[in-house]
Amino acid sequence: MIDGDILKWIIMILVGAVSGTIAARIMKGDSFGFVINSLLGIAGGIVGGFLFDKLNINAGSGIVKIVENQFGVVLPENIIGMMVSATVGAIIILWVTQMIGIGKKK
Repeated sequence: MIDGDILKWIIMILVGAVSGTIAARIMKGDSFGFVINSLLGIAGGIVGGFLFDKLNINAGSGIVKIVENQFGVVLPENIIGMMVSATVGAIIILWVTQMIGIGKKK
């Protein structure tokens, strides 16, 4: 059995990798690789989580219920919200880095 803290780290890294990959593909059409995508997604989760909290947005809870009702798949209630906020946050990070000339433009 996996310890709860280890499972949280694994979920954070996997959500970060997926979110970072999606953001990289949206912003530049390519991915940075697993490690950089994970770091980008984790940082995006911090930025997106802060932004969504300030705007009082709870992303994804309705989607989780739909998936459960349609497909019988039970997901953690906040997993979709984590993905959405991390992806939005990562897109913001990539956009800011492009605007100040750090990142490559398309």
